[in-house]
Amino acid sequence: MEITGDEIRRLVTDDQDPRGVRVTGAHITGQLDLQDLVVKRPLVLRDCTTDQPVLLSRAHFSRLDLRGLVAPSIQAHGLTVDHDLHLSAARLSAGESVDARQMRIGGSIYLDEGFHAAGSVMLSSSRVAGVVSCRGARIESTLHLVDVHVGDVIFLSHGCEISSDGAHAAVRMRGAQVDGQIVLRGGRFTSPGVAVDLRHVKVGKDLLMPFDGIEGQVQLEGLVYEGLPRDATVDEWMTLLATRTPYYSTQPWVQLAAAHSAAGHEQDVRRIRVAAQRDLRRRGQLSRWGRTWHLIRGLTVGHGYRPALALLWLAGVLAISVGVVLVSGAVRCSTVEQVGYALNVATPLVKVDAARCAVDATSGSGQFVLASTWLLQILAWAFATLFVAGFTGLVRRNA
Repeated sequence: MEITGDEIRRLVTDDQDPRGVRVTGAHITGQLDLQDLVVKRPLVLRDCTTDQPVLLSRAHFSRLDLRGLVAPSIQAHGLTVDHDLHLSAARLSAGESVDARQMRIGGSIYLDEGFHAAGSVMLSSSRVAGVVSCRGARIESTLHLVDVHVGDVIFLSHGCEISSDGAHAAVRMRGAQVDGQIVLRGGRFTSPGVAVDLRHVKVGKDLLMPFDGIEGQVQLEGLVYEGLPRDATVDEWMTLLATRTPYYSTQPWVQLAAAHSAAGHEQDVRRIRVAAQRDLRRRGQLSRWGRTWHLIRGLTVGHGYRPALALLWLAGVLAISVGVVLVSGAVRCSTVEQVGYALNVATPLVKVDAARCAVDATSGSGQFVLASTWLLQILAWAFATLFVAGFTGLVRRNA
């Protein structure tokens, strides 16, 4: 069966049947140009084929069903559909397969099982009241969802495959607002550069994003979600943030820590914050002195999240002080009193009675003891101060 694009336009314009126009299994000759038509009735072109792009820009339908369409591309800039837009099983061969920016969809968009686009699919700046479903779709270039507003869920799942040559991310979702979930479970997203771009995305509910389907880097700065991210462990998230993001950014670490803090996982929160500080030292923009001080904080108090480390260092200083005094032979008193003397000279504030001990300052070993204990006292004060600062949160606030 053949029908011309002009005949379909006349049917859509002239037919006043509220059930709309339905054409099935036809080959459409000439160009199907429905631009700027406002009919507010359903249009069903099921399993139709055409050799030219389908033009739908600024048109308005109550429902649009193009399931099984075979065409070079669809141009639908500014399209309005009161209910659902169906493109499942459509096969589009052009380099820019779908240009559907700034659409207004009162229901949902379905690009499901069998949908195949040889080029990019652009849905940016669109408003969709229901879901955007790409379950089982295959897109051989970028899926653009920049600045979309979706009232329910974005499904890029159940065998959805999207690849990119690296010029753009395979999934480009920057600035999107999703009132429900984003589900990447069972999808595969591939790029030699960034595979998934979720910068400044706001997710009203859950983020379901397993990492085994992502082949490439991920951009997450500004991503906000509710609850714990699902389908990946906290260790997998820390590895992703540290090794598979293009550069260091504080916000994704803060968001992950906040999610686990809200769930009461305080041990995981400390691990996340320490890992974030390691990432800052490795990839952050720190001066040489800043990197050195950062390393010292990490080794001594775990950047304020592990203040007990400073106590271990302090215990080590005390042990060295005792060892120096006992081995030198320059401190004249009993062994017990020598231990007390060593603790006196190295321990801040705490004093032990060792009044009968005297140091032979004329000997080389005695001078070594004096010099060593002065240095050890400085270190002991430093570690005691770091412990107090870490315990009270001062180091964390300045980390």
